[in-house]
Amino acid sequence: MAKILTDKELGDIIYNATHDPAVIDDGDSYIHFLEDLGTLIADHFGGERGGVDVSPDEHNPEYMVAFHVNECVPTDGGIYKDYDTDVTWEDGKETEKGE
Repeated sequence: MAKILTDKELGDIIYNATHDPAVIDDGDSYIHFLEDLGTLIADHFGGERGGVDVSPDEHNPEYMVAFHVNECVPTDGGIYKDYDTDVTWEDGKETEKGE
C-alpha cells in the first residue's frame, strides 16, 4: 500500500535533508540531490541551474547552487529576489551591486 504524503510533509523531507547531515551522509549524493533540487526549482520558477559548489571548510561545509536568469524569470526577479541580494535580476537582466 502506498504512503500518502502531504505537501507540508514533502517540505519536511527537503528541510530534513538540508539540515540533518545524517539524512544524506555522502557528499557526492548530497551534491546530486542539490543538483536535482536546483533543477526542480528552475523548472518551476524560471532560471537555469548552474553548478553546485561547496566551501572549503571541511568541518562546516556550506553548499551553494548557482542560478542564472532567463526569460522565464518574472521581471521583478521572482522567488529569487530575496536571496543573494548582491545580485539583482530585473527585466531579464542581471546586475551586481556597484555596477
